[in-house]
Amino acid sequence: MSEISTDFGRRMWWVDAFIGEGARGNPAVVVLLESDLATVHCQQIAAELGVSETAFLRRTRDGWDLRCFTPTVEVDLFGHATLAALHVLATDLGVSGPEQVFTTRSGPIVGRISPRQLTIELPRHEIADVPLDTVGGALGALHHAWTTEAGALVALVDSYDALCGIDPDAVEMFLVPASLIVAVCEGGIDADVTIRVFAPRLGVREDPVTGSALCALAPIWKARTGEDQLLVRQVSRRGGVMAAALFEDHVEVIGRARTFMSGDLWA
Repeated sequence: MSEISTDFGRRMWWVDAFIGEGARGNPAVVVLLESDLATVHCQQIAAELGVSETAFLRRTRDGWDLRCFTPTVEVDLFGHATLAALHVLATDLGVSGPEQVFTTRSGPIVGRISPRQLTIELPRHEIADVPLDTVGGALGALHHAWTTEAGALVALVDSYDALCGIDPDAVEMFLVPASLIVAVCEGGIDADVTIRVFAPRLGVREDPVTGSALCALAPIWKARTGEDQLLVRQVSRRGGVMAAALFEDHVEVIGRARTFMSGDLWA
């Protein structure tokens, strides 16, 4: 990576991740750092930018250090921001080689670049059934609910219409004992499953597109159908399209991204 220069300061890119037909994806801001930046300053920048995730990317001897912040907290695992960072490496920084490694708080994440799509390897999460009343009345009538080792909760609702009709009460959602709340239905428009994702405890009322949700969805889909691959559409105001392939110890999350704008960060 000796041909890559980071001497020009804190460049930033606003990237829409997991775009697709009729889907504008989830915005993430990727900030390129010359040196490490204090956590408090990273959090201030993320709060100022106000997108669901701001990623701070710094070159290291063995790859790239990647930290990610919502407007209120630093998070361990982040899907669309990792895809956004991989997109920046491929399109704006001209990295050589199809594979890149990001060091994160949740461990190393491998990203692969191809002409038509981007792939990131996220950890496969163990899942366990939980009583339906764990969710309370936040999502309406449910068929099944699971929890994950990462503190997420996945809830299966009746239908696509029921999923789209969820109008969550902020207090009820905050009382659900999970950092990430994934409402899912089977089927939908050009998808195996359709989801909506809420993260009030992370300062995100509803996330536009959530790659990390597939860490649990792929194992759940395998258990229900026997299939190792699935196509996911996330219905939000922006919308997103993702694909996943399940392996023994990880989930490959696949998508596309585009740069909306770029510039210099003077914070």
